[in-house]
Amino acid sequence: MPSPSALTLAALILTLAWLAAFLAYVVYRYCPIIVRIFEETPMFLPLRELAVDGGEDVRFTTADGLELAGTYFHARTEARAGVIVFCHEYLSDRWSFRPYADRLRDQGFDLFTFDFRNHGQSACAPGYKPLQWVTDHEVNDLRAAIEYLRSRPDHDPAGFGLFGVSRGGTTALLVAADVPSIWGVVTDGAFPTRGTMLAFILRWAEIFVGNRHLWKYMPVSVYCFVGWAGRLRSERRLNCRFPDVERAVARLTPRPWLMIHGEKDSYIGPEIVMRLFDRARQPKESWIVPGAKHNRCREVEPEVYGSRIASFFRSNAPRRPLRATSSAPSVVSPPAEGTPAVAARIAVRIPLVTLDEGLVAPVRGRT
Repeated sequence: MPSPSALTLAALILTLAWLAAFLAYVVYRYCPIIVRIFEETPMFLPLRELAVDGGEDVRFTTADGLELAGTYFHARTEARAGVIVFCHEYLSDRWSFRPYADRLRDQGFDLFTFDFRNHGQSACAPGYKPLQWVTDHEVNDLRAAIEYLRSRPDHDPAGFGLFGVSRGGTTALLVAADVPSIWGVVTDGAFPTRGTMLAFILRWAEIFVGNRHLWKYMPVSVYCFVGWAGRLRSERRLNCRFPDVERAVARLTPRPWLMIHGEKDSYIGPEIVMRLFDRARQPKESWIVPGAKHNRCREVEPEVYGSRIASFFRSNAPRRPLRATSSAPSVVSPPAEGTPAVAARIAVRIPLVTLDEGLVAPVRGRT
């Protein structure tokens, strides 16, 4: 007669075998449905703006050799308070910065806006079809933009602020979590891939599963597993990787985050983004705009919207009362061949000043 321990082991093996078979069936049965829904593009109406004069048009290259287009706008003030990088929404382009962020130039901020790959005037990546979900490709694009800004003769050693809309906001969160030179992030309509996908799966489970008892009493971990399997299949199909946004926001500290989202967002419900927001530690602040739909917060509260963003960046930009140091001026390398004349004029020796935090910031004069 088998011993009790042998019976227990046999029961455990049978249970694990049954569980493995069940999960394999669920993946086989429902993963294609999840992938199809995951890769569908909703009917977005991205913001389209005409090109704006007065900026410095540039080209820069990503780590994988793709050339992207960007435009650098100087502040309209004598002293520079900082540099903000604008990340546009899916299917839009760099010129959509104007209604969102142009007024920051009146607050002393330089603005850099660029086209993600497969958007605007940037090159298209072979074999890559972008979706509304952020991938490692968009993360690499924003990293390349930051590296370009660091290479400019008028670069700001104090770092950069990020302002992103929808998928651009999610990209900003992912990059800010790993780049120490980012000193603040504002997002409007940013959303997590895993959290949003799970919410969609739970919403549509009754329709596709059919068996009411099966979907209602299924552990959430099973839905998470099927979602993971679906993302993995999409990554192979789309030649990309979907980064973990939840894990990224947990690493944002000490960088402050202002999260803006529409109360009436029917695509990304406020409960989804609040769960993401709860994963971040202080400093952080949220603003759920009453009556606003996805990416429409600015239209509902235009004056308050502009004031809150300007106040956030002014409060968190690493500029404090400055005190002169005895350090020798930094030597700025000459502009590369083909650099516009405006960049050549500001390629001068920039005196350095020490900030309270120990950072170094340039004091830029007008030429």
